[in-house]
Amino acid sequence: MDTAPMRGRVTVLALASLMGSGLCPEAGQAQGLSSYAIGAVDELGVTGVSAVGLGVPDYAFVNDAGLGFGGTSSEVFEPGEATVLAFPVPLRAIAGQHDLVISAFVGGLGATDNAMVQVEVSGDGTAFATVATFDTEEARDRSQDRPENDHEGVKHFWIDFGAEDDVTHVRLTNLGGTAEGLRLDAVEGLHPATSSLHAFELRLERYRPDFHQRFIVRIKNIADGAGVPIREFRIDRPPGPGTTLEDTDDSLFGLDGEFLCVENCIPDNGPLIPFSRHAWSVDGIVEAPPGQGLDPGRQASHLRFRNFDLDTLNTTYLSGYSFTVTFADGLVHTLDYDADVLKAIGNLYQKYQYHAEDPAESGPRPVDYYEFRAEPPAVPLFPYSD
Repeated sequence: MDTAPMRGRVTVLALASLMGSGLCPEAGQAQGLSSYAIGAVDELGVTGVSAVGLGVPDYAFVNDAGLGFGGTSSEVFEPGEATVLAFPVPLRAIAGQHDLVISAFVGGLGATDNAMVQVEVSGDGTAFATVATFDTEEARDRSQDRPENDHEGVKHFWIDFGAEDDVTHVRLTNLGGTAEGLRLDAVEGLHPATSSLHAFELRLERYRPDFHQRFIVRIKNIADGAGVPIREFRIDRPPGPGTTLEDTDDSLFGLDGEFLCVENCIPDNGPLIPFSRHAWSVDGIVEAPPGQGLDPGRQASHLRFRNFDLDTLNTTYLSGYSFTVTFADGLVHTLDYDADVLKAIGNLYQKYQYHAEDPAESGPRPVDYYEFRAEPPAVPLFPYSD
């Protein structure tokens, strides 16, 4: 996987206000994956082999010989086995929210696969503290996954670090379960330590494999705790025939508000539009007051059954599209899909399309990724003088 820095553009709209605050326009560039585990080391046990298909290609794991990570591997992470996963930057503990997401493939109604998983974390890879234990069987019947909880697919297990902070290593131990073991898909930290006042992750998930070319957006503010909220999100389509942008009237939902469509809010099969703009709202009706937005440590995304639609009758998908993120203090970052986005870091293979009582079988859904961190200002734009 290529994690070399990629291009991006930073501008400042409210330059006068930034001057008055002592801030200067910040330089920054796209980064490689920092919030996903990138490697694994076996600690205990011997990985068994199972004929059970995983169905879920992994996001960014570097698979060693015999851990039950996704793709087409038939290996499983069996009872008695442990492994340590490393993160490229430390993960922060954010009060009032979960800090880690462990995703695993879980069988559907009537399946017997399960694993009792112990989660330990460490800041040095040596001393570990236990922060959680979860049973994958529980994911077959829980309210947050309706109506798909009876069906096989990727389920997410949310972990809080508690008193632990600056986590660099996560150890998973399968304490017990069936022969299928833990069929792991991804381990994602929600808030990597970026040492930046302006930082975000953008994830674009291909929602359908057919010509409709729908996609889901997730945007995460990964600035430091004292960082700047994200105010707006905009999509610009390339000019000319052959590209479309529609079904933009849905919000990206977060814990404390949402990115509400405020300009060019077009329903499905609506007229052709050049761009769509979403602004932060705390009530889903009007834009939030100036200075407010998606706070550091928070994320916003489409609901599973909502998405943007391209309806492009060719194979270009998002080629030529650009995306703009505006922070509450006026800093603006624009990125191009072709030049800047890390393509297909994996496939979020949802076994079914969850928009009906009897979900239809889906195909692999590639996930694209972009991460931005602005460098902290070194000196004021104009030095002070008496």
